[in-house]
Amino acid sequence: MNLKINKYYLPDPSDTLAQRLRKRLTRRAVPSFPRTIQIQTGTGCNADCIFCPYGATYDAQPKGRMEDSLFKKIIDESARYNVRRISPYLMNEPFADKHLFERISYINKANPRAKVIVTSNGALLVPPVVERLLALGDGVHELYLSVQGIDKDSYEKTMRGNMDFDRTMRNIDYLVSTMRKRRLKRPHLWITMVDTEVIDAQRAVAYWKSRGISSKYTRLENRGGNIADADSFSHSHQMQYFSTCTRLFKQMYIMFNGDVVLCCTDYSREQILGNVRDKSLYEVWNGEVAMNTRRTFLSDKIGELPLCGKCKIDEEVEVEHRTQFDARYYRDDPHPPVSASIDRLPMASSRSASTDSRSSLN
Repeated sequence: MNLKINKYYLPDPSDTLAQRLRKRLTRRAVPSFPRTIQIQTGTGCNADCIFCPYGATYDAQPKGRMEDSLFKKIIDESARYNVRRISPYLMNEPFADKHLFERISYINKANPRAKVIVTSNGALLVPPVVERLLALGDGVHELYLSVQGIDKDSYEKTMRGNMDFDRTMRNIDYLVSTMRKRRLKRPHLWITMVDTEVIDAQRAVAYWKSRGISSKYTRLENRGGNIADADSFSHSHQMQYFSTCTRLFKQMYIMFNGDVVLCCTDYSREQILGNVRDKSLYEVWNGEVAMNTRRTFLSDKIGELPLCGKCKIDEEVEVEHRTQFDARYYRDDPHPPVSASIDRLPMASSRSASTDSRSSLN
């Protein structure tokens, strides 16, 4: 394997003084408690994206809803350790959970210092749901909406399931216009997508930028080897091992039944680190399974790990455009018709342009 150096490290008793000093100066120590926690409050998603293992693994996986007592236990412990981000979603569509807003309110109350970040596909973000979301005030810091591409054909080819481009755009239009009329800053809205050969991600980012909406595209992964044909719709067509991944060093992923899986791509639960029903989050995070897995990863033995050893990522760079609160965008009709505004955007001439896009879009 051709592996790149990870930015995290674990103390090694065999290191010399010089090696320990170099690690401290150039890398980060793995924290004693996760910085970010993602929680699967319930199972189920209405999409079946081509880059996601959800559809292929759904039938074989346990299904259910997280008990309120378990959810509160997780949040209460996170507050004691000053967790800085909590995301009440994992391998699911969060707005399918009828109790999501009550759970977000509990996070805000029990751990007010934590940022609440939600990612959704937006299909269920209909006006009544938007009103409940906005009624939380500053309760949700950031809302990421997965909108794959900016034309109906590529969007629906990518997201599949019962996803409908026109319906999703109407939902976004309502959310954006309502927030602008009320001059609301939160949640900060992001449109996010995975860069593949199926969509024109640069053109999509340009469209959302023209509307004053933050947007980004991220690199394609094969999700721990669970997307066998990922190379076929990647840009490089020869993806690289994801040896710089930092998820297992700073994030915890908790399934609805309390199982802690290694990663957000572990849809089949190939590597369970423990269960927080009968153990604390601290115990699972610092347990033998978790620590041995991290040591193996950092010792360039990724191939020995069932998930990480198969995980690859595209070489294309990621691009992000973030907007700030700007009074220019507060007007009754915040944007022209979607079709007209898209038609005026230039087509991406080549993928090589993406290497320069980060500086031009920031």
